[in-house]
Amino acid sequence: MTSPVSDVLDPWPLLRKHEEVGCKRALRLIVHGRAGGYVPSCVRSFALQVAQRRGTPVLVEALTATDRHEQSADPIWLVPLLLLPGSHVREDVPLIRQRLQQQGVNIRLVPFLGAWPSWWRLLQEWVQRQDCRDGSLVLVHHPLRQGVAHRYLSLLQQRLALPMLSWDDWHADLAAAKEASKPLFLALAPIQMTQTLRDSGVMTSLLEIELFRLGLIDLLAALP
Repeated sequence: MTSPVSDVLDPWPLLRKHEEVGCKRALRLIVHGRAGGYVPSCVRSFALQVAQRRGTPVLVEALTATDRHEQSADPIWLVPLLLLPGSHVREDVPLIRQRLQQQGVNIRLVPFLGAWPSWWRLLQEWVQRQDCRDGSLVLVHHPLRQGVAHRYLSLLQQRLALPMLSWDDWHADLAAAKEASKPLFLALAPIQMTQTLRDSGVMTSLLEIELFRLGLIDLLAALP
């Protein structure tokens, strides 16, 4: 399968300006993770695929981890694979960057995943491919407080022209047997609250969808 990203000449023209031609940095992917720093298997296998495509080390760091990986001397891209500009993006990621800089790591920070124009194009491509004859398509997200992340979701909702519900509201509609809807769960990897749905065969994360997985591999492989 060829993803839409494959047709883009260079998704990172500005990042490439100050990089040495032919020398790729290693990647450090920041993900939310689960309790105790557990990283879902789909994320681990995804990171291996990215490493194979790039030919560079790819390390995954979970925000929930208490033990931090020691960083090698390789120059790295710090890549927050986070979908919303919440406190993790605004507070935790800068602290990780500061920690690595204090260790003497040659590091460059990439904007969080949800801010990438190419990622938005993947979302739009997926929406356009859907057949919603059996019910309306709805964007389902983690419950949020009012603020930057909520405003971001409102903008995303307008761009995708989709209704948007928090997990709690969508689950309440489902329990009340209201009109059927096809959910797009705005979560990169499976989360605990959707485990019951996963057990019934429903895809509850974006990495389980081929378009997003392959498209994201393309984008990360293209980083200089």
